[in-house]
Amino acid sequence: MSRPFLIVLVLLICSPLRADGPTMRLVTTKEGTTIVVTGLSKEALTALNRPDADERAKVLSVHVQRPGKSREGQPAMLGTHRFVKDALHFEPRFALTPGVRYLAVLDLGKLDGGKSKPVEVVLSLPKLDRKPSAIVARVYPTDDRLPENLLKFYVHFSAPMDQGNSYRHIKLLDEKGKAIDLPFLELDQELWNPEGTRFTLFIDPGRIKRGLKPREEVGPALEEGKRYTLVVGRTWKDAEGTPLVTTFRKSFTVTGPDAVQPDPKKWNLTVGKSDLRVAFPKPMDHALLGRMLWVIDARGKRVPGKIVVEEKETVWRFTPARAWTPGSYHLVADTRLEDRSGNSIGRPFETDISRPVEKKVEGKTFEIPFEVKKPAPK
Repeated sequence: MSRPFLIVLVLLICSPLRADGPTMRLVTTKEGTTIVVTGLSKEALTALNRPDADERAKVLSVHVQRPGKSREGQPAMLGTHRFVKDALHFEPRFALTPGVRYLAVLDLGKLDGGKSKPVEVVLSLPKLDRKPSAIVARVYPTDDRLPENLLKFYVHFSAPMDQGNSYRHIKLLDEKGKAIDLPFLELDQELWNPEGTRFTLFIDPGRIKRGLKPREEVGPALEEGKRYTLVVGRTWKDAEGTPLVTTFRKSFTVTGPDAVQPDPKKWNLTVGKSDLRVAFPKPMDHALLGRMLWVIDARGKRVPGKIVVEEKETVWRFTPARAWTPGSYHLVADTRLEDRSGNSIGRPFETDISRPVEKKVEGKTFEIPFEVKKPAPK
């Protein structure tokens, strides 16, 4: 069947409208899909076709139809109501999703004092036959040896993903393949980048910090000397509703906890002809390296350029957008920059009361000067 015929078929099955009354249907063009109401009476057209008419949204509303739930209390979709050639159009602010059922409600009783009863029509676009294409592109940290007090994973996908039920698709397995009970901090507001391609997955801090009830009662999520596997199931769907191509697995061995704060004084800076290379004594937080470490010139102005994190998050490489100009520069680090265990430059993630804090960095940034020298004459 062609796509238009499928839409009409849905209307014929779900619509109780009389042949001589208004009709509602979906119209799809290259600009998008619109709900169109035709066959309105002259009285309705007169009332709704005024430039300042605010009854349109009251008369025509569209809702996502949720199984087992009534329309009452369900918010109407956002969009624009307008007239085109004696037809009332509703243009959704966000594109309709193929396969999802939408309930269009035409309530002309708002215009005639309740004489006309509301009419409901279920509309849907045919679900697209798409082959799975999204994959887990990478998971950070990339190392296969991770500290017992690891704070989080970053799961990168090749395409925007469905959000809201992420934790049901992720498991942490022990050496025998048994799932660890509640290892993650399951947040109501999931942590995604704006593109919807990077998910931040926290280990439950209650299973990391000593002295907290979850760790005392259940034990740490990760234990030194043991091997684990992070599993991202292929049941996870992308933003278009298609599952992942395959299940992703990352196996790793757990080492002892890391309670040492990052020390910028121990960083190794190498100024190249076209870049700056910063080597760390230990791996750092991949995502934070992209926004909490930058370069300024002698005037304090930020130098634009490209950042690449390499060698299992132990190297930060910066390539300026324009060739280096000889002179003085500073590498600037936000003191909130963390390693993989949540220890920041400014403070350790977990303070052991049996020993003093190794250091306390004042201020919000830490600067390391470096020089770009003039090229040697040939």
